[in-house]
This record gives sequence, C-alpha cells and structure tokens, in this order.
Amino acid sequence: MSHRLLQDPGLPVANPTTSYWQTPPNLDVLDIQSPSLPEERDVVILGSGITGLSVSWWLTQLSDSLSISVLDARQICSGATGRNGGRINCTAVQDYAKYRKIFGKEKAVQIVRFELAHFNAIYEFAKEAGADVLERSEVRRVGAVSAVFSQEKLLELKRMLEDFELAFPDLKGEWKIVDRTEAVEVYKIANAHGALVGKAGAAWPYRMVTSVFANLQSKFADRFSLEANTPAISVDRQGTGDYPYNVVTPRGIIKAKHVVHCTEGHAAHLLPRLRGILVPRRGQITVQNPASGFPKRSNSSWSFLIDDVLDYATQSPTTGHIVIGGGETNGKAEVLGIPSDAEEDILALSHLGGILPAAFGVSQWGHEVESKTRIAASWTGILCNSLDKVPMVGMLTQKLLDRPAGILESAEWISSGYGGYGMVNAFLCGKNLAHMIARVDLDGNESLPEAYYITPERIGMLQRILKKVLNSRQEHARALL
Repeated sequence: MSHRLLQDPGLPVANPTTSYWQTPPNLDVLDIQSPSLPEERDVVILGSGITGLSVSWWLTQLSDSLSISVLDARQICSGATGRNGGRINCTAVQDYAKYRKIFGKEKAVQIVRFELAHFNAIYEFAKEAGADVLERSEVRRVGAVSAVFSQEKLLELKRMLEDFELAFPDLKGEWKIVDRTEAVEVYKIANAHGALVGKAGAAWPYRMVTSVFANLQSKFADRFSLEANTPAISVDRQGTGDYPYNVVTPRGIIKAKHVVHCTEGHAAHLLPRLRGILVPRRGQITVQNPASGFPKRSNSSWSFLIDDVLDYATQSPTTGHIVIGGGETNGKAEVLGIPSDAEEDILALSHLGGILPAAFGVSQWGHEVESKTRIAASWTGILCNSLDKVPMVGMLTQKLLDRPAGILESAEWISSGYGGYGMVNAFLCGKNLAHMIARVDLDGNESLPEAYYITPERIGMLQRILKKVLNSRQEHARALL
C-alpha cells in the first residue's frame, strides 16, 4: 500500500462506471470542444467539476476581460462532482471535534463556519444562474439524521454537542440529540440507539454544474470555452512573457497566464511533489428502490455509523430513489491510493445493498417491490485525502513544483483535498481561488479558513509528515485518514 499511496494517480480512466447523476447526460456540454484549441488564454482551468465551475463563474463576475478555457480529460463533469452522494452536509458537530484536536479551537471554528456557509452559497448561486438551474439542480434544505447503533457512540455524540455549543453559542439548538425511543418513533430508524438531528442540504450536482457551464459558454462565447476530452499531458513555464505557461494536450498547446488545478484525486499527476500528500481514494455509491413500507422522505437525509463504518443517504424528491454511499467495511485505508473509477468495490456494494433494511428495520422498511430490484444503479468515484486532513488552496510555490514557480501576476494554483466533503468545501474554495487570481479581497464566513492556505509553514510540516511516514504504510494511511 505504501507504494500505492505515492504513485502517480495518472489521468482519469477512459472507461468509468456509469453514474446515475449523469443519466441522461447534458448533451449541450457533454463532449463540447472548440473547433480548434485556443492559442492563448489568461486562465486555463484543469477539471470541470464544481471547483472548476466556481473558479470560472467568479472570474467572469470579477472581470469583464479575462479569457478562460476549462479542460477535462473526459466528458464535462464526469469526475467526482458527477459521482458523489448528492448531499450538501456539513457534519458540524463532528467536524468541530475533529478539527479542534488537529488545529485548536480558533481554526476549527473557522473551518466549520466555512463549511456551514456552503448551502446558502450554492442555493443563491443556483438561483442567480437561473430559475431553470435551481429547479433542475434540486438544491433544497433537508433534515439531517446521524444515527448511531451503540450507547457508546451516542454518549460520544452528546459530549461533542456540548463542546460544540460552547464554541458556537449562536448555533445552540440547531442540533439536538434524540434517544432510542425518538429515533424509532419519530425518525423511523428502528435499530438505532439514538441520533444527532440537525439540518443539511441536498442537490443534483451534475445538473447544476453542466447547466451553468452551458450558460457560461453561451453568454461569454468570445472569451470562455469548454474543452471536453482534452487532457493536459504536461504543464511547463518558459520565460516571463504575457503567457509563459504551455499547457500541452493531444489537440495542441494552449499558452496561459494562469493554470488552475481543480482535478482533486488526480492533481498529483501533473504535480509530482504532491504525491503522498494528496492521495486519491475510491468511494462507492448506489441508488436503491425503497421497499413498499418506506414513505417518501425527500426532506430528509441520513447517515448510519455502525462500528466505524459510515453510510450516508438522501432521497430524490422526484423519483423517490434513495442515493446511499459509504460501505467501507474493510476500512478507508483499503481504498486509499486507488485512482480508477472503472471498477466497483464489491465489499462496499454488498454492505450498501443490505444496510437500509438493517438500519430502518423490517417494520419501517417493508417488503421489497417484486417488479423492482433493490439496487437500481451503482458506481464509484475518486475522492482525495490530504495529509493534514484539510484542502490545499492557493498559489503553488517552488517547493511544490518540479518546474519554475510563478508570481501573483502569472502562476499555477490549486484547490484539492476535500476528503469526500467537496460539497461543503469546493464551491467556496473555488470562489476564494478566483478572488486570489483576480486579486480581489473576500471577507466574512465565505473567506478561506486559515488552515487551508498554502504557506511555507504548512508545506514544511507536510513534507516532514511525509518523510516520517514514508516507510510505514499503516502510519501513512493513518495520517491521511
């Protein structure tokens, strides 16, 4: 495994599993390309997921002159954003506990407030992009029920909530602990010992991203282009001219002023000094048909924590399908370093196929509908874990590059390492990155947490951690998880 955690993640594979979110595909942008590749661009963005969209959107809002091209190795939004669980869910109580241990109270508070800002930011963005975008994207508020199945885990949640409310007095009452009786009678999770109940969001991310990309392509056709099936083979910097970067693709070379890496689990392919620091991780998702006794609860989302195996689910308001992912029964370490979404995780798939009736109980789940199979669709996607547990956002400096580094006026940039929580990180990380490139300040809860910035101190710490764990796959995996 140690070798796997250090290997080149390569380009996205050409034959990925089929994601439910991408069916039917958005034909307006699916395989879109310019007749010929632009020769020069102010900004070339690698990756067409929610981060690449956010950088694109905000740069068009901040400047009326910047020229932008978005490149994807495969079809538009065919990567992690088009393969996730559809939740905009900040697990605020648990995240505060985790990040306080790592970074201390002040930085942990910053991170959680940043994550919490995402639902409103995404909702307002989708609304501004157009009523049709908001409707198609199904961006909505949902209740969040985090069920646990042992008394020990319930007591742990209670302690976490007490600490959380001391740190966030303005949010007191937004989350609550329910006991076994309420978990069964109100939330219908028959086998739970209790739960943490709060609010979250849900969406159809692929539809949102591709719809807005289509709008940008139409509105800014003179200075914006989408280039599907156009992998960046290499990036190099030559000289200090107006467009010093050469982004080499099979279709030709684009000269660029800025290059932005929004490729998540594949970022270290073009950035070899980040191998072992940003590591891909494969996740499994399914779509399931509810049984006969299960009512439509599209205003709810759930997570189930059983013996440290976490599963997470939402229900579609239109189809009634339940989207559920997780199932890492062998531990997350087993899927670390896997950059291919061409295969499924059979153990995770087996677990996910049985967790819903096991958690809700036969009395709440009901009997299977004979005309429908339980699992309607299944696929995998590639996440990205960072060695210090938080995303890396900002300008890439010389210590992270094997080619000459740039300066503020012309540089390489990155936003990557969301650890499976891209929907409460990527959009505002992209917004912050766009503001950095445009050199415009951004304040408030949408400004980047201090821990996310790429600083000399952070780089040094990451390199020291990597050196320490290089000879131990267990320690390396533990640091990433």
